[in-house]
Amino acid sequence: MEKVNISGFSLRMTIAFYDKELITLAAQESHFSEEFISQNEQKLPSSLLYQMILQDYEAPLDKSLSYDDALFVTQSRIIRHISSEKPCVIVGRCANYILKNRPNTISIFLYADIPHKISRAVAEYGIPAAKAPDIIASTDKSRSDHYFHYTGLQWGDSRNYHITFDTGIIPIAQITETIKNLLQKEINESNQS
Repeated sequence: MEKVNISGFSLRMTIAFYDKELITLAAQESHFSEEFISQNEQKLPSSLLYQMILQDYEAPLDKSLSYDDALFVTQSRIIRHISSEKPCVIVGRCANYILKNRPNTISIFLYADIPHKISRAVAEYGIPAAKAPDIIASTDKSRSDHYFHYTGLQWGDSRNYHITFDTGIIPIAQITETIKNLLQKEINESNQS
């Protein structure tokens, strides 16, 4: 049984987990370096690709798009491909939007207030407490801009997810149990169909 760890979450299920792994997969498919992808995957690019992304457009990426747009299209293809092959957990990268009409998909958004984010940034990532507020604000802005650019929707808006959790007030163990129950319910309903 594979153990999926999500920054303090621990789900014992046979589900593949993709976060940083998507960087490696995107590098292999796009021929961009992992370093380039890591540095650019959530920066605001220059043009909107809504139709191309949803249609899985097959234009040569290096000839037709900016690097940022090509990266987003590449990651979108990978997300759709891996989610069609097997159950998986995909962290971020507009996956809730890319997979919004896919059956047997649960979209989850985790959030917290600034004091809890700072505490987590210091404990989990070793960020100095004095620098944490600026790093968190910058990261959240990049994520919000990226999400809005590609989806036209507000990042973190509960209407864009099946369920959201405030990790500052809901214990991690309770969130984990709720997610496991939701996944088990989806699996049971799929097996009955």
